[in-house]
Order: sequence, then structure tokens, then C-alpha cells
Amino acid sequence: MIKKGLDFSCKIELRFWRGWVGVFLSLIVVVSWYRSNAIWAEEYPTREQSKAKAEEVFGVPKNATALSKEGRIWVDKLRKLVIVDGFVTLREGQLEMFACPVGSKEHESIVAVFSSSQAVHAGLLAIGAKQGQPTQFEPYKPATGSTIKVHVLWRDEKNQKQTQLAQHWIRDVESNKEMPFDWVFAGSILYKDPDTGEETYLGDSGDMICVANFPTATLDIAVKSIAENSALTYVAFSDRIPPLFTVVRLVLEVSDQAPKQTNDVKPETKQDTTKQEKEPKKPEQDRSDLFR
Repeated sequence: MIKKGLDFSCKIELRFWRGWVGVFLSLIVVVSWYRSNAIWAEEYPTREQSKAKAEEVFGVPKNATALSKEGRIWVDKLRKLVIVDGFVTLREGQLEMFACPVGSKEHESIVAVFSSSQAVHAGLLAIGAKQGQPTQFEPYKPATGSTIKVHVLWRDEKNQKQTQLAQHWIRDVESNKEMPFDWVFAGSILYKDPDTGEETYLGDSGDMICVANFPTATLDIAVKSIAENSALTYVAFSDRIPPLFTVVRLVLEVSDQAPKQTNDVKPETKQDTTKQEKEPKKPEQDRSDLFR
């Protein structure tokens, strides 16, 4: 009887302490969450603050035409560029997009921009880009359209001007290398409501510059890239991306090169090297004037 009583007493005491340990751990979680969110809320810049910072770093590009009063997007018809400002919104994690409009899919895009996808679409048409077709499924057909080069401009922690292709910030999870593919101007879908006649550009939901295939993408890669979480091919190349909320300028230009559609590299034969001369590589445009 005494032993049973002691066992019963020990069980009650153990449950008592387990209960308090649970409460204590819960308090730690709550306090940690509150502190992290309070810091996050304090440091997270508003949309207007980020716009002001973009104006401070980049200003308005010379000889360019604004496409939006509210956004920060311009067309330089002379140099055939679409210029759009935004900020870094993600440095770690899986990707479905490289860039999205602010207020849409920041949780799976590296950059959020102060523009709608439809405005980017209009800008690309204005500089001579040819709209193709979005990705089709069953059977699969890759997106088509003009090849579009996407460059990222920003200032680093030493206030030095930096320019890089967007692919440099995107890592292939299998090869551990940067994404090798270009984007094409797929053009998304302009949906017309049969009842109201109202038109909606579906790329404005977030699918601006995609790395996973979407039939609603404005820009997509011309290779199969599944959009399911378990099969996502690309993640943020964290070591190469500047801190969160760093303002950036994206520069889009039309390329006359066909988009790369495979990772396979065919070895050159002797016949190839003797009969074919390599085309001279076009020099990169100087974009230093696109900074303030």
C-alpha cells in the first residue's frame, strides 16, 4: 500500500512539473514571437519609404518615358529598355518567381517591384519585343516569345554600384549552380468576363517573371519547371543576394538570341572548330547612368 501511494504521489508530482515545463516553454515561444515581430514591424519599410529610397538611389532614368503615375516603371525607346524599380523581398527559400508586383507573391519571389505585370507587358511591346504563347500543359509545350535579358542594379554595403544578371541570384537545387535559362515574353492571359465584359490581366496576380511554369506568366523560362512545392527546381542564391529591403532596379532588354532550352552541352568536333567561326560577343551596355 505504501509503495502504491508513493508511486501515485510521484506520478502526480511528475505531471505537475510537466505542466509547468509546458507553460514555461510556451511563454518562451510567445515572447520570442512577440520580440521578433516587434523588431520586424519596426524595421520593415513601408511601400512609400521604399519608393523614396529607390528615388534616392536611382532617380528617374534620363530620356525615358514613365508608364505609370503610381509605379516606378519607364521605357527607354532609344536604348530599347524597360526599367522598373523594386526591392529585395526574399533571400532564402524556394522560388516560383524571380520578381512579382508589390503586394502579391513576395513569399516566393526574390524581388517585389513597384509596377503591375501588365505595365511590364506594355513596356516590352513598346521596345519591340514579340509576345509569344504561355506554357501549355497536356501535352507540355514550353513558353515562347522574344528572349528577354533581366539585369539587376543595386548599391552594396560600401555604396558601390553593382550590376548582375538576374540568373546570378537563382540557384538550381540539383546542380547547385545558377539558373542557366533566359526568360521569354510569354505574355500571360487577358481574361474577359463573359457576363460583365471586364478584362483582367492574370499576370497581375503575381506571375511577372517566373522560374516555375505558369500559363499566366508575363515572362517564363522555356523549359519544364513544375510549380508544385515538392518539385520546385530553384531556390534563392542567398550568398549572392543583398540584404532584405535593398532597393533594386531591374532592366529588361530584348535579346536576338534564342532562349537556352537544355542543360546538355554538345562537344565540338574538329569539323565544327575548323569550319565555323564564333560570332563576336556583343559588348554589354553601360548602365552606370541608371544610378543617381
